[in-house]
Amino acid sequence: MARWLNLVLAMPLLYAGFVQSFWGNDPYLGWAITAIAGGIIADPIFHYAQRLGISNARRQGIVLLLFFLIMWVSLGVGELPDKTEMMVDRFPEPWITGI
Repeated sequence: MARWLNLVLAMPLLYAGFVQSFWGNDPYLGWAITAIAGGIIADPIFHYAQRLGISNARRQGIVLLLFFLIMWVSLGVGELPDKTEMMVDRFPEPWITGI
């Protein structure tokens, strides 16, 4: 997968992970999303898949599926729009309600 596509896919995930980590009730979801986005940017997923003998097309499909699954979870279950509004209202200070 092209390097620019990795960045394009990882930026929304990094944003979702940042917001999920510091605003709302599920910081662990945010940390997991951020770790997966970092994995997409740094390419270790591709190196592991290459070792396992997974084809390039299948790797790209896995990354795209993972991207859409995480964004679906962030927008629906994670209530990303509500947490973004909360972040804009209280930006300098985090507001984690689940810890």
